Amino acid sequence: MRRKVRVTFPKLVQEVLQTDREYFGMKGETLFNLIVEGLGFERGLELGLDTVDEKKSIIFSLNEKNTKLFPDMLKLSHIEEEGVFLKNLFITYANLHPSIRQKILFKHLFIQLEQAVKKKKKIKIYYQGTLWEIVGIALERDISTGYSFLRAKTKDKEYQFEVKYIEFIA
Repeated sequence: MRRKVRVTFPKLVQEVLQTDREYFGMKGETLFNLIVEGLGFERGLELGLDTVDEKKSIIFSLNEKNTKLFPDMLKLSHIEEEGVFLKNLFITYANLHPSIRQKILFKHLFIQLEQAVKKKKKIKIYYQGTLWEIVGIALERDISTGYSFLRAKTKDKEYQFEVKYIEFIA
């Protein structure tokens, strides 16, 4: 059974979450669960816990996996109140650079891309409805957005693929 949780945090965190929801085209609950999954067992920042900024609250349901893991996450964090634990987790997420937030949300995709780049391996990616056969050159950050893109070669041309549009890798 899925568990409903409530967390209150500074308005700035809400703004970062909204930016990422729009950029990645995700529903809030999906984003929130990916954050809990990605950062739940990590040590969070304690910066901003006492911020005087306007507060915002969200209520969402943990997915099945996070519902099972949540008690262990809480125990490992040594934080007794789940609201404080979640607040710490979301503040930590909001304070990270956009490219690092993206790696948290799409961990498995980044692992595959990083291995392909490191080994100079030819891979196939499904990007915006088209299948591409490429050799990855590097994962880089877009200066204007801060999010990641893949620089890659196909035949004799070099391209930049926004990671958010890569649907799968073969």
